[in-house]
Amino acid sequence: MRLIHKTKAILGVAFFNTFLVAGAMAAPPDAIAGKAKAQMCFACHGENGLSAAKDIPNLAAQPPLSITYQLIQFRGEQRKGGGMEAITQALSDQDMRNIAAYFSALPPPPAQSGNADKIANGQQIAGTQYCNSCHGSQLQGQKHIARLAGQSPEYLMTQLKAIRSGSRIDMDGTMGSAARGLSDEDIESLAAYATSLP
Repeated sequence: MRLIHKTKAILGVAFFNTFLVAGAMAAPPDAIAGKAKAQMCFACHGENGLSAAKDIPNLAAQPPLSITYQLIQFRGEQRKGGGMEAITQALSDQDMRNIAAYFSALPPPPAQSGNADKIANGQQIAGTQYCNSCHGSQLQGQKHIARLAGQSPEYLMTQLKAIRSGSRIDMDGTMGSAARGLSDEDIESLAAYATSLP
C-alpha cells in the first residue's frame, strides 16, 4: 500500500514539473478571466473565496500556485473529493492559472477565536513539527504550499487525518511524514492554532 502511495507521489511530482515548464511558456494568468471561469466554484467556495460549509476550504488568499496544483491533482485524480475530479476535467491549464489568480488576490479569511489552551498547544506543535518552514511564518502559505491560516478547523482536521492515514497523498511525502506521528488531539490543536491566524 505504501508503495502505491509513493508511486502516486512520484508521478504527481513529475506531472507538476511538466506543468511548471509548460506554464513558463503560457500566457500570464488573468484574474478577470479567472473570475468568469470560477462562477461554477462560487456555490461551494464563495465568490469572496470564503466557504459557508466547514468541510470545504477557503480559497481566498491561497498562493496561486497552490490552487493551481490542487486543481491539477483533482483533474489527474491524484486527489479526490467533493466532485472536484469531474469539475476539473473541463478546465485547461490556463483556466486553472486564471482561477488561481482570481482567488489568490482576494482578502484572506478572518482569524477565528478558539480555546486558548488548544491554540497555544497547536502553536507549540507547529514549531516542533517545523510547519512554518513550508507553510510560512504565519501559516500563510507560499509557492505551491497551501495557506492554513483562517481555514475552518473541521476542514484542516479532515485533511490532516487523511494525509496521516495515506488516503490523501502529498507531492513529496513531507506532509505524510510530518502527520504520521500526530495524535487526534495534536491535529485538533494544530487546527485551532491555524484557524486563529489572520
